[in-house]
Amino acid sequence: MESMNPRDLVVCPYNKAHTMLRNKLQKHVMKCKEIYKDEIELLICPFNNVHRVPAAEFHQHTKSCEDRKIILHYQLSQAAELNEETKHEKIEADENWDDTCVENYNPEIYASQATIVRESKGLFRAQRKQFIKQEHRRILGEEYDDVKPPKARKVK
Repeated sequence: MESMNPRDLVVCPYNKAHTMLRNKLQKHVMKCKEIYKDEIELLICPFNNVHRVPAAEFHQHTKSCEDRKIILHYQLSQAAELNEETKHEKIEADENWDDTCVENYNPEIYASQATIVRESKGLFRAQRKQFIKQEHRRILGEEYDDVKPPKARKVK
């Protein structure tokens, strides 16, 4: 704590008794705003949301706000000039990602055509047996009728 700079400490705009680190101010201001919403009316600075100022001082604050310099520097700075070193040829691509003539993906249709095992969920026992037979036919095709499970033998 000895290396803490006094400039890192700030005072809450809603309650002057609240002192905290600068990086905690934004969260604190949101809490105090709720607590003091009926008592104190403060305007928000257009250059920094953490700055809360009474209406009487708002005009003067907008003229002298420290963060105003950042915004003005951005607004008044000139755009970078394009020259031969910074220009490049137009890049053409073979792919067209804007193609909208493609059907929507339906996982049920895909699963019914692919050779994957599907589960029967929420079916009664007879429906489940029928579904399993259909799946075997779908996967094995014409070979399904030839492939029959072996019969159980009696053990003596």
